[in-house]
Amino acid sequence: MLASEGLTDKEIAARLKLSPETVGTYWRRILSKYAAASRTEVVAKVVRLQAEAEVGHLTQVSEGLREVADHLLVVLRDQRSEPSDREGKSPEATQILDAVPDLIVAVDIEGFTTYTNRATDATVEAGEPFEWALDVADREPFRERFAEVLSEGNQTRLQLSLSNSKGASSSYDTIMIRRASGGAVLAMRLL
Repeated sequence: MLASEGLTDKEIAARLKLSPETVGTYWRRILSKYAAASRTEVVAKVVRLQAEAEVGHLTQVSEGLREVADHLLVVLRDQRSEPSDREGKSPEATQILDAVPDLIVAVDIEGFTTYTNRATDATVEAGEPFEWALDVADREPFRERFAEVLSEGNQTRLQLSLSNSKGASSSYDTIMIRRASGGAVLAMRLL
């Protein structure tokens, strides 16, 4: 990048504490590597490659931010909806689900918790990925079974351990069923 600042070979050599001949050797190698006819062309190619890399990085960041924004919009929409509209259930259905002693969790197609019928010691939070509430060892089995339920529509049974805010775990016998509207419902009975 010293060449892009307009330094001569002698000035580059002095800055890098090299001989001018060594700098000349490096230039010949660089010209060959970039198939360039001049130093100006090499500098232009390097600047272009750096700019392309930066554009690629910014594109990835932009796509990630777009996904986060889309998710936040879904969460905000769900939070603003009336309780009677939550998950498309009537107030009576919500009252029934809230009274069930088992933990009921609705998960959207991306694995985010959209509904839980009760607060527990476990940290199952609406708007967060359900797997965050799981013990680390149970995350991959959950992902695999969740993908199977979504793709094949079969009901599945598995044992999952939920972590609580104190670092302890509770084990649940879990039945996972695909929802007609997408995602799945988990009925979890404490073992």
